[in-house]
Amino acid sequence: MRRNFWINHGLFQISWPACVAGAAYGWGWPGFVVVGALALWQLHPTNRHPLDWTMVGVCVVLGLALDTAWIQLGLIEYAMPWPWAGVAPFWIMLLWLALALAINHSLQFFKAKLWLAALLGGLGSPMSYYAGSKLGAAEWVGPTWQVILATGLSWAIVLPGLFWLGRSRHANELPPTQNMEKEAL
Repeated sequence: MRRNFWINHGLFQISWPACVAGAAYGWGWPGFVVVGALALWQLHPTNRHPLDWTMVGVCVVLGLALDTAWIQLGLIEYAMPWPWAGVAPFWIMLLWLALALAINHSLQFFKAKLWLAALLGGLGSPMSYYAGSKLGAAEWVGPTWQVILATGLSWAIVLPGLFWLGRSRHANELPPTQNMEKEAL
């Protein structure tokens, strides 16, 4: 596979532990460094997908709304509630940025498997929030069944929706340098 895939995949995979463990220890810098590196790499014109900026905008707005809703509904409290208490913290927003930058790259497989994205989002998101709570980055303050239901259902809808959005007419276009590499093979 292409070098871009592996760099994107590697940085995306370490973004969750960097952000979550960093928040649990009160350190914002690990997530900022990892996701910042992913953003610098992926948004460089030679690596950027035509929809990357669109996905960044959608994910940041959606993430801010969704993770702020968990706080406002009394379901989840986050460690390092910066910049404002009652709003999704910056380290959660970094995770949304990382997701946005992986949708058209290392996670593009899911564009053709929306049902799988829904299944994994519905099952995996409560586990991810639970793991984050066990590390100390978040606390489930609402009843367990409500947190599982809210996060599971929302991610079962949101995740395939994001991949569906990534399937627009430009979704399979590669940046010019990658098109040249593909033709050379």
